[in-house]
Amino acid sequence: MTKLLRSLLQSKHRCHSSTSPLFTLINPANATPHSHYHAPTPDDLSHALELSSASQKQWSKSSPTQRSTILRRAADILSQNVQHVSRLETMDTGRPIRETEFDVLEGIECLHYYSGQILQSHDLLYNHPTGQAYVKRVPMGTTCGIGAWNYPFQGVLWKGVASVVYGNSMMYKPSEFTPSTALWMEECLVEAGLPEGVFQVVLGGGETAQHLIHSPKISKVSFTGSVSTGLRVYQQAAASMKKVTMELGGKSPLIIFNDAHLDNAVCGAMMANWYSSGQVCSNGTRVFVQEDVMDEFVQRLLERTKKLRIGDPMDTETDIGPMVHKLQYDKVLDYIHIGMKEDRATLLYGGKRPNNLPSHIQNGYNLQPAIFTNCTDEMTIAKEEIFGMVMSILSFKSEQEVIERANNTEFGLAAGVFTQDIQRGQRVIDSLDAGAAWINNYNLAPIYLPWGGCKLSGIGRENGVASVEEWTQWKSVYCEMGDVDCPYPK
Repeated sequence: MTKLLRSLLQSKHRCHSSTSPLFTLINPANATPHSHYHAPTPDDLSHALELSSASQKQWSKSSPTQRSTILRRAADILSQNVQHVSRLETMDTGRPIRETEFDVLEGIECLHYYSGQILQSHDLLYNHPTGQAYVKRVPMGTTCGIGAWNYPFQGVLWKGVASVVYGNSMMYKPSEFTPSTALWMEECLVEAGLPEGVFQVVLGGGETAQHLIHSPKISKVSFTGSVSTGLRVYQQAAASMKKVTMELGGKSPLIIFNDAHLDNAVCGAMMANWYSSGQVCSNGTRVFVQEDVMDEFVQRLLERTKKLRIGDPMDTETDIGPMVHKLQYDKVLDYIHIGMKEDRATLLYGGKRPNNLPSHIQNGYNLQPAIFTNCTDEMTIAKEEIFGMVMSILSFKSEQEVIERANNTEFGLAAGVFTQDIQRGQRVIDSLDAGAAWINNYNLAPIYLPWGGCKLSGIGRENGVASVEEWTQWKSVYCEMGDVDCPYPK
């Protein structure tokens, strides 16, 4: 554990009772503890909420220029700590260091994006014969963000930065498994000039989240996680009419037509299944391949997948790191065993613990990518979200057939199409139930594009032009310039 992480966790310990739940952080690369912390008590959370509410009232009066300046300073601080923050993220999640470094660089872009976004006016002015009317965007107040364990640094930026830049305060609860980079980001924003209490990280598990969701001081909840948990959060927030953003799971289709550039299609399928050990909500795990290119596609995919280097996530040569924790590791193994028992499905490759790992990571949560062929739509592995490296390959004949099959799911987060016929690409994407879609690529999520899904994959959007809608509310004002026109007798 680094000295900085130790000090950040200790700073969160100071006001927490030793009788509150203890959480241990596990390095997934070797399955050994690297830190621990106590969850906050209800009194701790109430105090933090009071501070957040009070600080928001002052923060909302700050100018767009002041907020923009703070974010630019934070971007400068982050740019000087890329390696350090990347290592914190890798230590918590097990994702390869070159992946987490990419996330940090995107974080710098995120800070710069919102530093410019807040300088744009979203107010509207209307003239009236005897007065003026205007509509303005105002902050929502004290907000709550609940992050997922797979992309903790991305989550704290997408939720926290977007909230505070529009004049809100935020109580941010990272996953109990991966809090380190959220703690670092809180310190970064304070150093950049953000007033005390405007952005606070609160540690803990479900009890902490419940306290925040039910608090009357919270006006908005932004949640990223599983469908089952998201539905409960949504119901609880609705009880007090809180606004919500729900970014939930998916079982997304990746469609490869017979005219696709096959090498690019293989690249897309690998990025849609193997990246971050498959722990990505938007992953295209249902890979539909037109039947006349099926054999060639599978052959090229297998050849490239066998070349992947599974190893120490701190090594820049590593392609695939471990699963984030043992619960997820066991869950993915269970699904692989289910797939092996499904009628007709063939485990073509992988799905096992790799051999010949270095001694210092032999106990980590490592798995080989699993490729299943001969899959059908009704199979469990082709219907349920697994959140691991389990690819189901399905054959199709016609465009209309694959559209209907791709949409035959309760999810609607993402979709991808590979074809050299751009008209077909656009036509198919327009027909798919998905909030995020790609043509001839997969899993790119630049900060200026709104992100979110439909159906059980969620509600609302994060990022881009949608952020102002999600983190502010309209206020309509009419200013009379003349006498009041009253029909009643004087």
